[in-house]
Amino acid sequence: MRAIIRHILLKTLGSIMQPKPGIHIINSHYVTPEKVNFKGDALIFEEFLVIISKIGNLISLEEATKRINDNEIPKNEVLIALSFDDGFEECYTIIAPLLEKYNCRGAFFINGNYVNSTLEYKQKFNQRIATYTKDPMNWEQIMDLHNRGHLIGAHTLDHLNMANLNDEDLHYQLATNKEILETKLSYKCEYFAWPYGQLKHFPETALETTRLYHPYIYSGTNYRSYFSMNGRVLNRRHMEPFWPKSYIKYFLSCKKK
Repeated sequence: MRAIIRHILLKTLGSIMQPKPGIHIINSHYVTPEKVNFKGDALIFEEFLVIISKIGNLISLEEATKRINDNEIPKNEVLIALSFDDGFEECYTIIAPLLEKYNCRGAFFINGNYVNSTLEYKQKFNQRIATYTKDPMNWEQIMDLHNRGHLIGAHTLDHLNMANLNDEDLHYQLATNKEILETKLSYKCEYFAWPYGQLKHFPETALETTRLYHPYIYSGTNYRSYFSMNGRVLNRRHMEPFWPKSYIKYFLSCKKK
């Protein structure tokens, strides 16, 4: 019942509310939660891009991060950056090509052990994140995205709840994933989004450890504010491309602070 009431409310408000000027970082995972249907998913994702490109201008996560940190928030313009967690294969086959069609580059946050993983590992990973039909990108695809100008960020080695890890395991998840990405891509991995995204999944101990490895850290929560955790974390708005389109205008209509 609560879900039905929420849907009606968001659909109604989304039909009348307008996106507010500012910088909006969107956090997605895939085109749909179902098994990939290439032609159908491409249509869904392009429709999503058409809608948000009419709402505002698409920018990279790097530009969004710099402008927020420098307090260069536009007063009369809507700027939107797109990021994608977990590194599913459709990021390469569907999402990235369409982003490029709209002169945009995305940010893709990667779990190193998920890439080129065994069937057993992949099944456990997908069960852990409640996504049962997806396949990961391989290293060749991730390297190609990097070479085409998309941002590759870190998402821990195994997508574990960081609130449940001791100090040794936190360092292992962060340091090993960072080393793998930097070795594979020959770059400095500075951007990090923590798994599950809520503040309850990222205690102060996890934040302090993460800051040893990555200067730019992103949540998936608290979207009405640009920052959380005393200015040390930038917030993103969770929004999947297959959600009702009225939701988009509603979620981008809050006045951020």
